Amino acid sequence: MEEVIFFVLQILFDLGVQLFGGAGLDTATSRRRKDEDNTGCGTLILFAVFGGVCGVLSILLFPKPLLPNVGLQVANLIVSPLIAGGMSYLSARGLGMVRESELPHHFWRGFWFALAFGVVRFAYVHR
Repeated sequence: MEEVIFFVLQILFDLGVQLFGGAGLDTATSRRRKDEDNTGCGTLILFAVFGGVCGVLSILLFPKPLLPNVGLQVANLIVSPLIAGGMSYLSARGLGMVRESELPHHFWRGFWFALAFGVVRFAYVHR
């Protein structure tokens, strides 16, 4: 039962950092000018780098893994990017921030941010 609670807490922690950390960057890069098509891969790389940096900072704050075994950590590594991408997509759609054609790009921004964040934590957290 403890493992399930830690798994939920880890996902909530990761999602909280990913959503609040990526939300400002997502808003800043979403629309500079109305006629500009901002769906290139440069912003996806920027989100991945920023996610990795946030992962390093989270290791400094929380050097021990919250999840007790590797299986749950891998599950978190798979689930968190999908949830973060979905939340980014839904928030952009719900807030009407972007054109309909840019909505899938918001999913990928959240996905790459969360994936880089999770990979850094998975690779470098002290066991």
